[in-house]
Amino acid sequence: DEQERLLNTPRRKKLKSTSKYIYQTLFLNGENSDIKICALGEEWSLHKIYLCQSGYFSSMFSGSWKESSMNTIELEIPDQNIDVEALQVAFGSLYRDDVLIKPSRVLALLAAACMLQLDGLIQQCGETMKETINVKTVCGYYTSAGTYGLDSVKKKCLEWLLNNLMTHQSVDLFKELSINLMKQLICSSNLFVMQVEMDVYTALKKWMFLQLVPSWNGSLKQLLPEADTWFSKHRKDFEDIAFLEIDQGKAFIPVFRHLRLQYIISDLASARIIERDALIPSEWLASVYKQQWFAMLRAEQDSDTGPQEINKEELEGNSMRCGRKLAKDGEYCWRWTGFNFGFDLLVTYTNRYIIFKRNTLNQPCSGSVSLQPRRNIAGRRRGASLDSSGKLICSRTTGYQILTLEKDQEQVVMNLDSRLLIFPLFICCNFLYVSPEKKTENGSQLENTEN
Repeated sequence: DEQERLLNTPRRKKLKSTSKYIYQTLFLNGENSDIKICALGEEWSLHKIYLCQSGYFSSMFSGSWKESSMNTIELEIPDQNIDVEALQVAFGSLYRDDVLIKPSRVLALLAAACMLQLDGLIQQCGETMKETINVKTVCGYYTSAGTYGLDSVKKKCLEWLLNNLMTHQSVDLFKELSINLMKQLICSSNLFVMQVEMDVYTALKKWMFLQLVPSWNGSLKQLLPEADTWFSKHRKDFEDIAFLEIDQGKAFIPVFRHLRLQYIISDLASARIIERDALIPSEWLASVYKQQWFAMLRAEQDSDTGPQEINKEELEGNSMRCGRKLAKDGEYCWRWTGFNFGFDLLVTYTNRYIIFKRNTLNQPCSGSVSLQPRRNIAGRRRGASLDSSGKLICSRTTGYQILTLEKDQEQVVMNLDSRLLIFPLFICCNFLYVSPEKKTENGSQLENTEN
């Protein structure tokens, strides 16, 4: 019985795979080659039957093109991103089951794969890119994804930037971010803002300085003082003209237009910095001051208790963006500064819960406090954990909701399960404290009579 068992027990022996044999013998050694491909000063001895896996060569050999009967083909390489090493890997992928893609080489290989119409290799490049997005690769990946039609990679890069622009700032990243890409980030309601909108303005000031002086090579800590000094010197040359109105600054107008200035000028210290910097045209600020004055009057004199329904477009385009980084587990309590129309909102994190409290009488407040029996706020809460490279580990969002709070009432607004509690933890909120003003068909404002 024992001998019978031994005779019938299989033994695993690793043989040299057919794929490795084909790759070594046919591709590397070029045995039985029936066609030569020449490009970028190099020559490859290949086989038509394998090249036909490429859409580029399949159409070339199957049609009435003159190359279909040629033994040597000289390839024109119109894409400067393609080099000899990328072509070597791309051609070799036709002779083997798998390809080892180095992240440092993925963009050149993607360019070659797209030219040769190698769908499988294009997909592998895209997966490699999505797995290796970080501060050094994100802008290059985003640009290449747009060039070569990898929408899923482009979406991942944009998501990484929205999560990390304010949470993991970098001098090199600011230098690489184009005006169009920065515009997309600043206008998005998904931007993870740390701490308040004023910090978005400060980030834009540093970014604009690096776009104008890309040779600057200091540290992130030195960046803001250096930018302030540089803009201060230019301010003396254009005393009554905002920087965005001179030739150097006009290109940045589309980005600064998406700042939510109403949440910057509501804080005295921030308003003074905005006036001192003189980057933003006075006409922009005048209209925002007027808008906020009317909003305050409606909240104080018109019994505006806050938004009555969810207007997603209004929330995404005009809500207050604010956030907080929790470095480790524990108990935290904070308020985001700025005049919020008599609504003093205290935020507490404790025992995995985010709690909002409408402070009316219990605790001192530096500004005015509304004594209306009930007040509404519309918004959403988001929590996210990111690793050291900025990759999203896990996240949770409540979606947009209306929260009604009575005087000194507190409510649990977010329950963070154990899966999300990977520190540091980033909490970001979007708020609307007052109802949007209704408009008539010709654009004039109507009196808000909602209670």
